[in-house]
Amino acid sequence: MSALLDGTTRTVASRPRRLRRLGLASAAAGAAALIAGVAYAFLTANGGGPGSAATGSVSIGSPVSTTCPLPNMVPGDLTGSRTCSFGVTYTGSLDAYMSLTVQVQTAKGSGGTALYPGSATMGLTLSISDGHNNFTVPTTGGTTGSPCPTGYTCFAANNDLAAWYTGSTPTLAFSNGKTVTWTVTPLFPKTTDNHYQGAKANVTLIAQAVQTGANTLPSGCTTSTIGQPCAETATFQWSS
Repeated sequence: MSALLDGTTRTVASRPRRLRRLGLASAAAGAAALIAGVAYAFLTANGGGPGSAATGSVSIGSPVSTTCPLPNMVPGDLTGSRTCSFGVTYTGSLDAYMSLTVQVQTAKGSGGTALYPGSATMGLTLSISDGHNNFTVPTTGGTTGSPCPTGYTCFAANNDLAAWYTGSTPTLAFSNGKTVTWTVTPLFPKTTDNHYQGAKANVTLIAQAVQTGANTLPSGCTTSTIGQPCAETATFQWSS
């Protein structure tokens, strides 16, 4: 059985006080906004593999995402070959910082235990990599952008710092055409306790961006902390 189905891409409305989505506005209006310091930039998301993302565009201030569903799992369904890839190409005219938020919704099956318990040694386990650094996965409770659905337990790891690479050298500021691809590897081996029989989960990856010119990364967010949460502060906020 295919454990990971095609993902879907969604966008969330940007904050009005930040950058507005480009629609069919006139060129004159766009030029005036740019002169006023409102910079337009886009992310284009593409996926590959069993959990591939569709293509979508969002302005800075709005996230783009894909969801990898894992329904009705049986121990042994998932091995290291069952991956979900989520690629993002930055296509803005001004540089931007990017982050990855990982959200998990999980529910019980006939065995009585939720598929993802947030533990590294029980049930479903997850690893996420950009090919150079591992990214933080949720281990504590959290929301998924809205109240947790009835019957589910929700986890979140917010705003893992992202980078693009020249060889193995990372750069935090994304310029036009720079890409990053995250690969989720879920494991649910045959040795898993039957209490997890029939359980399910949705793993959602959300890319977020903010322009570099008007925003300074917090001091703890550096190339040495790629893949780790870069938390918002009073003066620095990711899109939502």
